[in-house]
Amino acid sequence: MTQKRIFIQAAEQISIQQPLSQQWMDEPLSYDNRLVKAVNPAFRDYLPANEARRMGGLLKRALVTTMKVLNDTAIDHPDAIITGTSIGSLDCTEKFLDAMVENEEEMLSPTWFMQSTHNTVGSTLGIYTKTHGYNTTYSHGAMSFDLAVLDAWMQMQLGKISTALVGGHDEMVESYFTLLKKAGYVGQPGMVPCGEVAMSMMLNTQPTSDALCELSEIAINQGDKYYSLSKTPTYKLQTSNLKLQISNITDISAVMTGINGNPANDLSYQTLVANLFPDRPRLHYKHLFGENYTSSALGLYAAAHCLKQNHLPSFLYDSDSPCLVQELNSILLVNQMENQQFSFILLKKL
Repeated sequence: MTQKRIFIQAAEQISIQQPLSQQWMDEPLSYDNRLVKAVNPAFRDYLPANEARRMGGLLKRALVTTMKVLNDTAIDHPDAIITGTSIGSLDCTEKFLDAMVENEEEMLSPTWFMQSTHNTVGSTLGIYTKTHGYNTTYSHGAMSFDLAVLDAWMQMQLGKISTALVGGHDEMVESYFTLLKKAGYVGQPGMVPCGEVAMSMMLNTQPTSDALCELSEIAINQGDKYYSLSKTPTYKLQTSNLKLQISNITDISAVMTGINGNPANDLSYQTLVANLFPDRPRLHYKHLFGENYTSSALGLYAAAHCLKQNHLPSFLYDSDSPCLVQELNSILLVNQMENQQFSFILLKKL
């Protein structure tokens, strides 16, 4: 079966950078705090006030980024809605549990409970867009978004869908941040801040003049035993059910990783990239967008817009990069979780 070409037609974000904007490419915001909340747009410009006041922040951000993408692409009803979220509507969950304790489990409002489940975002997007097709949510830690992209990719290759709204959405509350800090996941000395993520993108099998880039390949590896690199001129990243094949190492203009200043996290990236792509320029993004379970969605977003504009801001280069990009044609994104799961997403310029 001939591999279908898949394109990222549009992508929008609300994060700790300027929302719904590519201003971060010229004037990025910087922070000293270890926990930074998302910079929200004026929700009243997108959502009716009587509806927005009953929604949690995660849901509003997911809706606004989705509405912007739908408007940019003129696709009102995508064939599929696929969402990646690790901790879901954590703020609504906390509010519901607090109310249950304070009211001794009596006279509870159902609103926070209904919005506390992980699939709240996907289901609400389906209701708002009146899309009744395939709709699913992935909640697998730092691989949540990557698995959502893989799902869309596989279904498009099988011919089951031609358009897909894929998103990565996660928030953070003070109480959970404190727990993650104790566990060493965020808030450590030298680490990037912990942020919030809302990124929506439209995938399409039909090319358009305003598409951002091509989603060329994707592979996800589980465990070191599935990972190998052939010593032939053809480089292969092998998984149990999929192969990411790069015929020539020079086809990769740069490698973008999720280093965040935590040695326990960064060593995995540094070792892998040094072994596989020792001479490729190295990029990073979490110093701009922060650390979060689905921050890989913002890495993909940043890489797609860089390819579209044919421009790599200097602050995207890793300090350990062996060289600079001479010609920007493609970016390989590498994400890992606990040194056990690795994802590789190859984006190409149109």
